[in-house]
Amino acid sequence: MTWSLSNSAPGRHVVCYCADCQSFARHLGHTEIFAPHNGTHIWQTVPEALQITGGLEHLRALRLSPKGLMRWYAGCCGTPIANTLAKPTVPFVGAILPAPGDGFGPVKGHVNTAITRGAVKERGLHAAGGTILLRAVGALLRQKTRGSFFDEAGQPVRDPQVLTVAERTAARGATA
Repeated sequence: MTWSLSNSAPGRHVVCYCADCQSFARHLGHTEIFAPHNGTHIWQTVPEALQITGGLEHLRALRLSPKGLMRWYAGCCGTPIANTLAKPTVPFVGAILPAPGDGFGPVKGHVNTAITRGAVKERGLHAAGGTILLRAVGALLRQKTRGSFFDEAGQPVRDPQVLTVAERTAARGATA
């Protein structure tokens, strides 16, 4: 499976330390993506910036809980690709970058850092949220809301697997 991510599209490079990002990587067996203190490098951008270019049949979706984010990955190798909302009404893609996130500029924020117990200082959370909304409005105005993850009716191109409580607990590991 192959995909491309435009680093020239508007975006923001953040490192997220939330338990859900960590659990997703652990469930897939790809903890090598972690930055120090188990952070995940994410390029927050618009859906049109990430395009599946080959092997679409391998694209899979996962949700850690019934109402959680859609977490997209390559089913052939388990590589994490991106996070989206369940519907493209707010056009947003959090593309997962391999650590250290080279090629996408400096890290502009460290978000959801409570789990690091003070090892990483929270910064840029409000700016990250604000820029997501501004980019989403722009994508809505351009009518570019689907990207590779949703069909013309706004439905996910794959039905997500929803983790059971036992699977989610196992994936939490040391993050709980």
